[in-house]
Amino acid sequence: MRRLHSTPRGFTLIELMVAATLSMVVLAAAIGVSVHLQRRGLLEERIMETQNTGRAARDLMAFGVQRAGAGIGSVSLTGGDTDVFYAVWSRNQATFADDPSFVPPTDPALLSDALEVWETDPARMVKLVQCDLPATAAWYEGRLCLGGPPPAFLDNAFVAAVFPGTANTRGWACVGKVTNLVADGVEWTPGLPDRPAPTSGNCHPSAATGASPWSGTPRLDEGGMYLLPLFSRGYRVNWPEGRPVLEMDADGPAGPEPYEAVSHDVELLRVRLGVVPPAAPPTDAARFFPDTVTGRPALDTCTQGSCGTHVTWTWDAGVPTPPDRGVGSAGDELMRHVRVVELSITARSQRAELTGNEAPGATDDDGNLRDGYKRRHTVVRLAPRNFAFVGAED
Repeated sequence: MRRLHSTPRGFTLIELMVAATLSMVVLAAAIGVSVHLQRRGLLEERIMETQNTGRAARDLMAFGVQRAGAGIGSVSLTGGDTDVFYAVWSRNQATFADDPSFVPPTDPALLSDALEVWETDPARMVKLVQCDLPATAAWYEGRLCLGGPPPAFLDNAFVAAVFPGTANTRGWACVGKVTNLVADGVEWTPGLPDRPAPTSGNCHPSAATGASPWSGTPRLDEGGMYLLPLFSRGYRVNWPEGRPVLEMDADGPAGPEPYEAVSHDVELLRVRLGVVPPAAPPTDAARFFPDTVTGRPALDTCTQGSCGTHVTWTWDAGVPTPPDRGVGSAGDELMRHVRVVELSITARSQRAELTGNEAPGATDDDGNLRDGYKRRHTVVRLAPRNFAFVGAED
C-alpha cells in the first residue's frame, strides 16, 4: 500500500547553524546599541553635571565679586609690610609657596589664577574721632578713638580703618585686628596676623602723630575716617592626588580657616581685570590685564617699568613703598581704576568616545586635548556694584 504523505522532516544542521549565527548577530547588535546608548546617556549626564558645576562655580565667585568693595570702594588695603590688597585682587598663576597643602598641576599650562575679594559691612560703620589730649589724631599709641563706648561687634574683629579720599586726596585703608574694647574706642594691632607688620606709610604707628594722615582736615573734620568690620574670601584650583579641586577660603587672608573643596570638576580659573581711565566717555573700552596681544602684564606683577606706560592719564606718581607697590605706584594707580572683572572657568568630565589610539597632542572639534576629558568653558564679565563703570572691551 502506498503512503499518501511522506514523513515530516526537521531542520538540517546547516540550517540550525545559520539561524543561530543570525540570532547571535542580531543579539550582538542589540547589545552593542544598548551599551552605546547607555554610555552616551552616561556621557550626557556627566556633561550636564559638568555644565552645572561650571555654572555653580561662576555664580559662587560672581556673588563675591559683585559685593566686593562694599564700604571701601577701590582703595588699597595695607595688610602688612609687603601685603597690599584691593577689593578684587588676583594673583596670576599663583603657586602658594608658603602653603604645603597646595599642589601645582603637572602641566604648567593648567596652573590657575587665585582670586580674592574683600568687603566690609557699611551698616556697622563707626566714625573715628580725635582722641583726647595729648593726642591730636584718631590713632593714639595702640588705640583707635570712637568718642564713646565701642559696639560689641568690634570685639576681636578684623577691621579696616578707612579714609575714603576726597576729590583731591587719594583714599587708603589699614587692615588690623581689634584686641580689646576700651571706654572710648578699641585697641588694635595693624596688619594681618603672622605676617610682617607695616614698617612705613599711613598704616605704621609712626603715622599716628599730631601732623599725620590720621588727623586734621579733611580727614576728621570733613571727609571723615571710619572703622568697619572686614571680610574676605579666596578661590583657587588645587591639584592634590593629581586631580583638580576648586577650593574656597571662607575668611580669606584675614582669618584662620583653611581652604575647603567646593568642586572636583573645575580644572582651570583665569582672572582678568578691566581698567577704565578716569573721566572716560561711555564709548571708551575697558583695558584688560593681562593681555599678551597688547603687552599688558597681570596687575599683581606690575613694576614701574612694566606698568607705567599703561597709565595714560595724569596721575600723582609718587615714590611707592615697598618698591613698585603701594600708594604712588603705577600698579596702584591702575588698580584704583579697575571697573570690570573677567572670570574664565574650565570644567571637565570623563568622555567615552576615545579609542586609545589618539596621537599625542590630538584635539577635538573645540580645540581641547583628547586626553580622556570633555571640557566646558565659561566666561563672564562682572562690574562690581561698588565700583563705577561705563565702557566696552578693548
